[in-house]
Amino acid sequence: MTSTQLSQLRDMLPRGSRGKIKEATAFSYSYIDQVLTGKRHSPWIITIALEILDEMLLAEKSNSARFQQIARLLKRLR
Repeated sequence: MTSTQLSQLRDMLPRGSRGKIKEATAFSYSYIDQVLTGKRHSPWIITIALEILDEMLLAEKSNSARFQQIARLLKRLR
């Protein structure tokens, strides 16, 4: 992922996402932050973050601007 895509991913993740990623991967918050800023590389962390966005996408009921942003980002990443 490019630094721009990682930035968009970080901005779209809901509050508490780092905790969910930590539980799923057992990586430290520091390492998770480093991956999400592009300083380190972990496909597992990125996959979990994208799964969180997928869950958010399913939970979103309206066609809000945030919903459209998430949908576009996921489409580009796949």
